[in-house]
Amino acid sequence: MVINILSNRSEWTFYFSKVFNLILQSTNKNQILFHLYNTQISYVIEIIDGKFVTNRYFGPKLPYFSGSTSLDNGKHAFSIYQQEDAFSVSSLPLEYSVSQSGDYRETSAELNDKFNLPIIDMKYVRYDQEKVELSSLPHIRQAKGSSLNIHLIGNNGRLAITIHYFLLNDFPSIIRWISYKNIGKSLIHIKKADSLQLDVPNREWKTLSFYGTHASEFIPSIKPIFDGKVEINSTRGSSSPQHQPFIALIDKNFTLDRGKFISCNLIWSGNFRISIEKEQENYVRLNAGVNNKLFNYTLRPSEQFITPQAIITTGQNGLGEMSRLSQEIISNYIVNSRIQQPLIALNTWEMSYFDVTENKCIKALNQAEKIGANLLVIDDGWFNNRNSEKGQLGDWIPDYNKFPNGLKYIAELTHKKEMKFGIWIEPEMVTTSSDLFKKHPDWVLGLDSVERALYSRNQLVLDLSKKEVQNYLINIISNLIIENRIDYLKWDFNRQLAPIFSQGRSALDQGKVGFDYILGLYRILSSLREKFKNLIIENCAAGGGRMDLGMVYFTDQTWISDLTDALGRFRIITNMATIYPIRIFSSHFSKSPNEQDGRILPIETRLVLSSLGSLGFELNLELMGEDQIDKIKSYVKKYKEEYSLMHDSVCLPLTPLREKATMPMAIMLKDAKKIGVIYSYGATDAVHIPRWLPLIFLDNKCDYKVNDDYSCSGVELNNAGLTIFPVIGDFCVDVEYLKKE
Repeated sequence: MVINILSNRSEWTFYFSKVFNLILQSTNKNQILFHLYNTQISYVIEIIDGKFVTNRYFGPKLPYFSGSTSLDNGKHAFSIYQQEDAFSVSSLPLEYSVSQSGDYRETSAELNDKFNLPIIDMKYVRYDQEKVELSSLPHIRQAKGSSLNIHLIGNNGRLAITIHYFLLNDFPSIIRWISYKNIGKSLIHIKKADSLQLDVPNREWKTLSFYGTHASEFIPSIKPIFDGKVEINSTRGSSSPQHQPFIALIDKNFTLDRGKFISCNLIWSGNFRISIEKEQENYVRLNAGVNNKLFNYTLRPSEQFITPQAIITTGQNGLGEMSRLSQEIISNYIVNSRIQQPLIALNTWEMSYFDVTENKCIKALNQAEKIGANLLVIDDGWFNNRNSEKGQLGDWIPDYNKFPNGLKYIAELTHKKEMKFGIWIEPEMVTTSSDLFKKHPDWVLGLDSVERALYSRNQLVLDLSKKEVQNYLINIISNLIIENRIDYLKWDFNRQLAPIFSQGRSALDQGKVGFDYILGLYRILSSLREKFKNLIIENCAAGGGRMDLGMVYFTDQTWISDLTDALGRFRIITNMATIYPIRIFSSHFSKSPNEQDGRILPIETRLVLSSLGSLGFELNLELMGEDQIDKIKSYVKKYKEEYSLMHDSVCLPLTPLREKATMPMAIMLKDAKKIGVIYSYGATDAVHIPRWLPLIFLDNKCDYKVNDDYSCSGVELNNAGLTIFPVIGDFCVDVEYLKKE
């Protein structure tokens, strides 16, 4: 359909594609405007001077775009431009730019030709709306939406660049990534390749991100944006617990249920870098992608490089909306979990540590059956020469001194009880004491000699960038699964990568190693999932050290922290729910005092706060009294009854993001039938007065039954709230249930 509209800028010609939700506007071949939209948002891109891809609008859906905010076409002091350009690259809000092109801000890419000279001459060629499928990278899957691919060409026709957009039909979100293809006859060096670049008008934004460390993941950081540049990143070979590959721009009035935001989440598990820059043209620039430090990807003729995807989402209604949207997008289009009913584990780690034996596992199995668990997981220590952290990694042969009848015997006993059987494994690691190392020292990442090797936990890292290492791990893990009838793998990753280089690989390709390592990991996980259709894999990296959408894509759930203190873990969970759905969280009830921090918690608190996501147990139940066992059995039964609410619901914040677990914290769990409110009192207070907790996310037009006791309007509950009565003692919890009438 062609519509002629006169705007306040010029007479545009509009081409409207109803199928793809795209309006194309054009005045001439050098000025083309794309208007992507769904029922919630519009995303407007304009091609300027036949080469500059600019962002003109990202926000609530527009009936049409008329260009009410003009671009700065002044050639100011220090502006860079070519003679025929109407605009300067230095001042445009760019969707893509390259280093040394005159855009002095953070750029999308740094590209060099065979002489190591910068490639800066980009030209717009064409666009298409073909849906692009990614094979080796995790991605948004089974989603309906609108595709737009903008094709550029550089290096005098020798480099093809495509900026990819995929607008989800049912969310205010757009997926972005970039692909490069060498269509010439000489080398091209990619020294930086971000997944997205976005310039938005400065609205006095702040940033929201998360940082942390081992056993203290996901601490919130909210900061104003000052003139200049800030960044979060990882060069650890993984996404890391130190920084999460996520950031959000939030406005100055951002609260639980009010305030604009633009969030960005990378679908990637390796080194990353996200930067925010406030600059002279009154824009804020967001860049996100693979970390360019330790990265230099050389493209030979006909080779292609594709960046990871990034999800950007916008909204107007604060932290609650941000959390809900992110959880629903990830649940719908990233997670492919095989956990479809309650999976309640008993893990042997805090019961026996490395001193795990056949007899202890049989006792644990009986304990698990008694409380209603349906998964036995044998953690570290089940294989040869593994009695401490100094023990062997790499061979994965059961220790027949500890298990005289083999692991298969325990698996058979477990299956007879109609339970699943799982083991801990750390396949990416190796020790010098292993037969694998003695046979293949060349398979170790970053090793030039044993004397100069860098160790962590006495272990080295296998070079997963090598196809032969990937094949070895696929084969040895497959045999382990088949021979021992394994249903569940706890896949751990207890050290980070340093140094990152590959033995035997050319100097030209060393800059690819960190990236290719992650692709190798993805290939191994994908192969195992394809080969074993019912295998459940738990992602673990000393807890939340590799908590990212790449690992979420290839696994069923994540061990979010090595901290088993239920209160500290609840703080981590409530903050993680800003991004991730609770259905991927794995939590374990443990003993009190807790072994990591010595905290003493009531058994009711430990049970409730350990049951968000997949409930599990990690302690010697034989040491507990019968009254405590009865409480556990009763709660496990209740968890199974409330499984949809505790595992599959949307988790919304009723208190601000917390840095400390001792502060009061509250969340709302919402599924299609029921609502749960969990309130953690924190440290006790000598002043015993009631508090009121506004629920804010209920439907104002509906009435609700509270605890099957009394009815109340959504308006009253949202504004006046529930009464939280005072209690005596530290760290109690309160749980309230509501049903829509």
